[in-house]
Amino acid sequence: MSVFATLLALAGASAPLPQSATSGWVVHLPEGTRGEVLTLGVGEKQSYRFECTAREVIVTETGVTKLMDLKTGKQIDDGPDAVMPPGAALMAVFGGKGQPEFQPADAVKNRAGGWDLTIRLPKADKMLSAVGKSEMMSLFTTGFTTAVVMNADDRAIWSGFLKRCRAVS
Repeated sequence: MSVFATLLALAGASAPLPQSATSGWVVHLPEGTRGEVLTLGVGEKQSYRFECTAREVIVTETGVTKLMDLKTGKQIDDGPDAVMPPGAALMAVFGGKGQPEFQPADAVKNRAGGWDLTIRLPKADKMLSAVGKSEMMSLFTTGFTTAVVMNADDRAIWSGFLKRCRAVS
């Protein structure tokens, strides 16, 4: 089984019913040296965070649990003293069509449990654009993944964020 098929099987097996993002997206205006940020709570301890910088969008999913190390096939510990195996943290933005493009993620222990995973994408990334046209989006990992249903209002919030972000240099 290919790595992509394995990841999709894992994501499908661990994903709850899709969650509606209606009115859940929150825009945080730029402050100090930090650019505009778009956030969405996707679970009790999980959230999605997109921060606009001069050159990229910093994408973070907080509280990711049940991660799997694809090299060993073993689950990664979520406990307070857990250590992330080198190269085991992977994440991708998925806009509902095509295949998610996994890339190595920075991983930091989350005090509330799980891991905070972060990737950096160019502002012109095709999956970032796809989210604004999609009926669903997700941040795929090798662990617990939530599909987020996107309605017209959610897509408008997303597209506005991305448009403003791309205008900043």
